[in-house]
Amino acid sequence: MKSKVAIYLSRLSLAVLLIAFVSCVDDSDLYDNREFWIGSWTCSEIEGDFAPQTYPVEIVERVVLTEVGIKGLYNQGLSFTVIAEISGDNLVIPTQIVDDIQIAGSGSLVEEEVTLYFDADDGSSVDKVKASLVR
Repeated sequence: MKSKVAIYLSRLSLAVLLIAFVSCVDDSDLYDNREFWIGSWTCSEIEGDFAPQTYPVEIVERVVLTEVGIKGLYNQGLSFTVIAEISGDNLVIPTQIVDDIQIAGSGSLVEEEVTLYFDADDGSSVDKVKASLVR
């Protein structure tokens, strides 16, 4: 039969192991900051082949915590969805082809405004766009 000290030490060891395990979890992986990005925006293209032009875009959640979808970018309508990766106040649009347009870029969020730079290539030329998104 185990002594009270042995039982106490085994429980203490278990508690120390649990604390060590929980402290190894990286909270930054669990934090979802998409709430700052999600919603309806007005996109104003400042530079590019079609600038100036203004149109609505929607930023929506994706399954992956670090991804959002940008619907309507490049004035292509809300069925045109570009996938972007977010990290804090920064956004990266990895190179992808959506409806025969190759698109890639990056942006940053400051307060309630996103400054976005992206290239859109429809196969005939590359349009270098600078845009501002505001709520």
